[in-house]
Amino acid sequence: MKVLSLFSGVGGFDMGLENAGMQTVFQCEWDKHANTILNKHWPHLPKWEDVSTLTGKHIVTHAPVIDVVAWGSPCQDLSVAGKRSGLEGERSGLFHEGIRIIKELRKETNGQYPRISIWENVVGALNSNRGADFGIILNEMAEAGAMVIEWAVLDAQYFGVPQRRRRVFVIAIFDPVLAERCPETLLPVAESLPRHLTKSKPKRQSATNTLAKSVGTDGRILGSNIVGPLNTSDAKMISDQYVRENKCVVEPMLIDGTRVDDVRIYEEPVQTLKERMGTGGNNVPMLAFDTQFGSNANVTENIAPTLKSSQAPPSVAYDAQSTMAVRRLTPLECERLMGWPDHHTRYKADGTEQADTHRYKQCGNGVASPVAQWIAKHLLKLEEQK
Repeated sequence: MKVLSLFSGVGGFDMGLENAGMQTVFQCEWDKHANTILNKHWPHLPKWEDVSTLTGKHIVTHAPVIDVVAWGSPCQDLSVAGKRSGLEGERSGLFHEGIRIIKELRKETNGQYPRISIWENVVGALNSNRGADFGIILNEMAEAGAMVIEWAVLDAQYFGVPQRRRRVFVIAIFDPVLAERCPETLLPVAESLPRHLTKSKPKRQSATNTLAKSVGTDGRILGSNIVGPLNTSDAKMISDQYVRENKCVVEPMLIDGTRVDDVRIYEEPVQTLKERMGTGGNNVPMLAFDTQFGSNANVTENIAPTLKSSQAPPSVAYDAQSTMAVRRLTPLECERLMGWPDHHTRYKADGTEQADTHRYKQCGNGVASPVAQWIAKHLLKLEEQK
């Protein structure tokens, strides 16, 4: 299957689909720093910068076959962390440009392409404007010609990476042959919500797997039933090089330093890598572990003192007998948390190294490749049916 990648970032979505056997044939990304990474790893692909000026006619001129449109339009206005302007916001409103391109592709190819759309976004898209925005998203897919639409919330921690990263994926099937082949539930998570537009089927209520966790009480599911949850032992693995270099004994804890006025400690996978990483204000997840280095912070009891950007490397003490060193996750570790190859964001197309600030932001903005790969495998099963 040939893939049109919109809002490509540094290709996290693309890598996942390609790992399953698909092929990226066109990319669109406006950020100049992300484009230097795309040009390094996909040097020969046709590209476009501004999605608002990209047309279906231009795409088919360079890539006449588009089976799949993979896109994650900007989330800032849909996220609970933003101002929640929704689809009327300047950034998240670019969703409409993606829909426009799909409609233009269908017109240029007499309805033959694209055959599938995969849209990814933050879970906040589900309740933006009290759910009205998500209703618009589903209706726009239907008006563009989708015959089957299904969505599910998937969490990267259940797909082989130790990061809690919940994202909603909407699958829209435009090809009537593929639509007829669709099973009752296209994505076999413990529960998902299919919406068949051409035929009426009852929603299957399967037993919730013990590895899956729900969002609220409405049955929406974060995890799949294929991989168990990961914990701090996995975070320990990504720190092995640091351990060897510093000859320290490690029992890591995961710290979310992105919160305002407090530091939250978790015993579960690393918290979601955020788009604002690398922009200052300690917006980078951290690891804490026992060391023999001493401490450069005052000794406190049961609670970590405020982490300051001036500390290099920062460390805190939990009590007078045991010190705790704190360090930021490295860009390499963030790449691994996204399921990307080591140093994927390190080198630009000209061979020079990219600043860590851009690497952090690109990781926080990206798609966890193992999740995209899992989705692609199920879509390819439809193609393989006779």
